[in-house]
This record gives sequence, C-alpha cells and structure tokens, in this order.
Amino acid sequence: MRRIENLKLGEPFKLTVYWRDGGIASVDMAGVIGGFDLFAPLKDLALFATAKAVNHGGGIGWDNGLDFSADSLQHLADEQTKMSGNDFTAWQRDMGLSIAETADLFGVGVTTIKAYRKLELLPPAIQIACRAMRRDRETFFAHYRPRITGRPKKNRPSAAAE
Repeated sequence: MRRIENLKLGEPFKLTVYWRDGGIASVDMAGVIGGFDLFAPLKDLALFATAKAVNHGGGIGWDNGLDFSADSLQHLADEQTKMSGNDFTAWQRDMGLSIAETADLFGVGVTTIKAYRKLELLPPAIQIACRAMRRDRETFFAHYRPRITGRPKKNRPSAAAE
C-alpha cells in the first residue's frame, strides 16, 4: 500500500496527493462526494478543505470524522488518468490483440480502432473499458473472441453420413 506524505487542495473537490515514494497523483473526488451519500457533507468546501493525511499516510481524513483510504485514492487517480492513442496502442499490445480483434471486442470497425490509435485523448468509455479489462482478465475473456487465421475449412459430411 502506498502511503501519503502530503496533500494539496486544488479546485473544488480536487486534491494533489504527494506519496512517500516520491510519486504525485491528481485526484478529483467530485464523483465520490456526489455519488456516495456518506460523503455528501464534503460538498461544504470549508469542510472539504480540512482534508489531511491520517493513519500514518494510510488515508485522508476530514474534521467531521470521514476518511478515505490511500488505496482508494490511488485507484481513483489511476482511473482518472487520461489515455491517449499511444496508450491505447500499448494496451492493445499488452493484451495481445490484433487490430481486427480489438475492433471485434469493442463492436466497431477496424478504421475506428486505427483512428483511436491516433487520438490525443480516447473517448471516456473506451478508457474505462480498457482499464477494466486490464485489471480484470475475466471481464476481458468474457468478451474476447480470437480471430482464426487462414481460410475456414468447409464442413463436409463424412462418408459414413452419406
């Protein structure tokens, strides 16, 4: 588990997390605050501004007693990292997918996949899907259908069936 060294507050509900290992992460907590009733009190910006590292860097806490783990902050930061076409190409290579297999996986044409590979920023749904399939191989395997190379063999009835 990564440990938090320090926090810096940014725009509403945004944090910059300084990790003890020297890493830095940007985290937007708006989704957590807006989508999880327990964290609704943090809509008060004055309360949100009381965020500080707690539990020896194992998370962050607020003056009202709410806390959020360092692992969860890392997960949010990872999910919020933008993916470019180059990142998509690397994901494709890491997953062992051809362009045609990738097109099949996403239900789009090969030309769409080729276009994605050139984008500065992928559509959010594609980013989410790529990260989910990388993190959970069962999700990937549930949707992946390998392409078979070569021409398909003709199905001929056997001599015994004639």
